[in-house]
Amino acid sequence: MAKKTPTQLALGLALLLTGAAQAATTTKIAPALSANPGSASAGTAPAGTTTTDLIKKPSIGDYIGLNYFTFFDGPGLGTGLTQTPNSLGRPADNGWSLWTNLSVRGKVSSNMGIDLQLRLQQIVTNGFEFRYQGARVGTSGTLLRIERPGYKFTWSGALNTDIPGVGQVTTERKLILNPGLFSNMSFRRTGSRFSMFALVSPRVWFYSDRDAMDGQSLRGGAVPGQKPEAMIALSPSINYDLSDKTAVRTGVGIDLRKNANADSFRRWFMPVDMGISHTISPRLSIYPHVRMSGPWDNGLRQDLTKKGAVADWTDTASVGVWLNGTIL
Repeated sequence: MAKKTPTQLALGLALLLTGAAQAATTTKIAPALSANPGSASAGTAPAGTTTTDLIKKPSIGDYIGLNYFTFFDGPGLGTGLTQTPNSLGRPADNGWSLWTNLSVRGKVSSNMGIDLQLRLQQIVTNGFEFRYQGARVGTSGTLLRIERPGYKFTWSGALNTDIPGVGQVTTERKLILNPGLFSNMSFRRTGSRFSMFALVSPRVWFYSDRDAMDGQSLRGGAVPGQKPEAMIALSPSINYDLSDKTAVRTGVGIDLRKNANADSFRRWFMPVDMGISHTISPRLSIYPHVRMSGPWDNGLRQDLTKKGAVADWTDTASVGVWLNGTIL
């Protein structure tokens, strides 16, 4: 998909942020020495090893984090195989796309950091094309962490904005600033295979031209002014662990927004994704899935189309893959 929806991007950022915040709050200490010097299994240091040898030396990873989250938007299941449909059932762009959020995080403290995110896109079918889609700057950290004998709850958040005049979409839409807070919450009961995740993200947009649109959105069926001015996004999901590395996931994106060409808030598309997430290594996880905008969005499609035939909801289904990785 050429232009990621705010819900997709926010969800991707939240997952990336969770990993970054957890990494920032991990204290690196030397292995505990055993109270029983004769017990090797209890953690006794090998002969000739000093406490200094056991303490991890500072590295660049203690001060800077480098993460990426890549969305692969692949073939449509009800449309042509070389293009990805959007929620209107129309081609989202010229072909399949790879959208990468590359984040550099300077660790100010054990809990807070300053983030710079670069947004990169490649079209990989029907001709290769590279697009620099902008940059976002802000601060992030863990807001609340509760661990009790019966459950674990984590709440992380970030305050940020896109940098105006940088990247294709922000430039063509005449963006000034779009400050917002996105926060993600995860909850798991001790011993349960089920876990819950939810993203709550309020954001506002300011433009120098409220009607200006980017070419990608216009090709996908949008009209002038059909860009958000205010939005509250909620993205809940339920996960069921098949093993310690593999889980089945089902999620939905819910947007309540006011567009620049509208007088009031309204519900936007509610895409559902279903797939299997797998942790390949501590630094890489993958989530292949099917994504679609269901029949509950037929009325919205009718309102937005105005003219021409309205696509069936099955024409919005597509195959995708998310990759979440840590470099530093």
